[in-house]
Amino acid sequence: MTNPLVSWIQDHSVLILAGLAVVEGLICLGLLRNARHAHHEMKAAQAAALESARAAALAAPGAIDPEAVLALLRQGHAPTLDNVYAMMARREREGADSSDEQGATSSRSSSPSPATAIPTRGRPEEQTSLTTSQVEERLRRYER
Repeated sequence: MTNPLVSWIQDHSVLILAGLAVVEGLICLGLLRNARHAHHEMKAAQAAALESARAAALAAPGAIDPEAVLALLRQGHAPTLDNVYAMMARREREGADSSDEQGATSSRSSSPSPATAIPTRGRPEEQTSLTTSQVEERLRRYER
């Protein structure tokens, strides 16, 4: 006395295995497609990072805030000069807003120090440059 389900599976085992092979093949194709897409996205991200590095190298020393570039990369935006300067301006506004709030509660000055000031895009005399020790200090902060 065999179960009809068991006998049906035994009779159609080759078709069942062929169907499973087709399903596995479709899953593999989907995974391969996703891997290729991720590979292309990685190449685009590397190209954007290289473009950002070149732009930073060509800019005046200290003109680009590395924290702004890192924030853009974390948010998934391209680190182009326009995006970096927009992020720096936004951070500067947020910093000014928070310092205004702190300035009302404390007697501390709300103007940023030259080492933490975000330079502007305007004339060269408005841009600040970092000293070697300031650059090393920022690198140590970023490595933590």
